[in-house]
Amino acid sequence: MNPMVMTHQRPQLLWASQLFDDGALASWQFSAPAWHCSLLLFPWQMQGVCPEGQWVLAELNGQDEQCQLGSVQTLPAVVGRQQVERQLAWLPEPEQSLLMDVWSMLAVIDDKVLQNFLLDILSNDAIMAPFCQSRASHRHHHDQRGGLLAHSHEVAMTAAMLCSQYGLGKNSIWVAFVGGLLHDIGKIRLYYNENAGICGQHESFNFLVLGQQLEQLRLASPKVFEALSACLSIKVGQYADPYQVANIVRMCDRLSAEVSNWKNAFARVPAHFWYARCPRDQQWYKRLG
Repeated sequence: MNPMVMTHQRPQLLWASQLFDDGALASWQFSAPAWHCSLLLFPWQMQGVCPEGQWVLAELNGQDEQCQLGSVQTLPAVVGRQQVERQLAWLPEPEQSLLMDVWSMLAVIDDKVLQNFLLDILSNDAIMAPFCQSRASHRHHHDQRGGLLAHSHEVAMTAAMLCSQYGLGKNSIWVAFVGGLLHDIGKIRLYYNENAGICGQHESFNFLVLGQQLEQLRLASPKVFEALSACLSIKVGQYADPYQVANIVRMCDRLSAEVSNWKNAFARVPAHFWYARCPRDQQWYKRLG
């Protein structure tokens, strides 16, 4: 066992593989970047998990030898170990948890059509490589390398949480997460992220980047396609979108950008300063301390 201590407060994305099975108990190894542990478990505790290895969203409570297994949810068996670990290697270690959160949603989303839609995108390195390494803006919010993933993760998680808080139903929660995650995906084609990039409304390019996957979603589930498309589209006019999930994603988008600029404004300001100007947008911000 790796000497690193790991205590889980919530389910984590782990690679699970069986070491041996004597009929009564089986030894399973759970691995994450820079950490692993082995547990003796009853067969029913890992029912449905491929013994040769499968990504799972597992709750482990305790430390090292005292770890106990709580809930286990599986990712689709087609997701290989190397596939996820290759993408994690694109990111600095502090940002790897964001991508692991995104992959983890494949174990949570119970709408198979939407799950397959997200899986198709996550499995496409041509989309995911620039998504993980791009900026969310040029001299505005989240303008560092990897900022697009950080911003999109914030929007996705916050939008899903609000849909849950307001009791909009599971489908809205899942669409809010996927819509929030992909609402800026077209930015990977913009000039500040691609040498041959273009300048324009990134919402239009969302549909360029995701054209094939969106067409499959349209054929499989027109209603989910319509709601998700509303999250990815440019807002026209003063009226709210008929889908509340689209309004929530847009609100969370603005909130993520404003908080990013607020943090930037006070990044190098003494703690006793009440207000400061953000160099990104030249706006004055205040804080409570």
